[in-house]
Amino acid sequence: MSNENDRTPPDDPSSIVLTFQHRHYWWFSANDAPETWHISADIDGGGPHVGDMDITLVDTYETRDPFALLDGQDAELGHVAGTLFDAGDGRLDPDLDEQLEPAGSRILILHSVRLAPEWRGFGLGALLAGTAIRKLSGGARAAVCYPAPLNEQAQAGPDDQGDAEWDKAVAALQQVWERLGFQHFRDGVHVLDLSLVTLDDKLGQLRKDAERYRTFPD
Repeated sequence: MSNENDRTPPDDPSSIVLTFQHRHYWWFSANDAPETWHISADIDGGGPHVGDMDITLVDTYETRDPFALLDGQDAELGHVAGTLFDAGDGRLDPDLDEQLEPAGSRILILHSVRLAPEWRGFGLGALLAGTAIRKLSGGARAAVCYPAPLNEQAQAGPDDQGDAEWDKAVAALQQVWERLGFQHFRDGVHVLDLSLVTLDDKLGQLRKDAERYRTFPD
């Protein structure tokens, strides 16, 4: 079925399979490295590649200094860590701690979502990301993301791309993640309380929306 722009996905979205991969040196503890997952989205049966996602999890109880651990990974995780955790004692920001339900000890960070160009514009990025979050949400108190463009033109940041274009791209991404229930917390970081039913409700609607692109045999 065509959407308002007369575009359809390259294949039936119901044929997309998510493959989760986690690599961990056996001697690493929660203080040595965060739990990192790469999720590949592909059409089942050896079909074309749809996209990639990266998710990082950190346990606030088992990790002595979550800020230092995440800050040593890359700039984006460092920014998220500086927003969520105290640089001195590594504790969760008290405002966020009060805002979230107390269940769970892990923080899930949606690090990146990248769809192949031909799969963009159908609302599937939020659906696939939300599905991956739900799969990895066991013991997690909240999911976090930092909406920022990931394309090659945006890598250098707003000073090189132009503030207006950068802000427009960020606003568009914020709308995408709001479809999963993420809400702005501070400094561009958005948070979703995983103790609530928000994610399940949002995923239900996104699945219904994706039904329009399903293909059925004659």
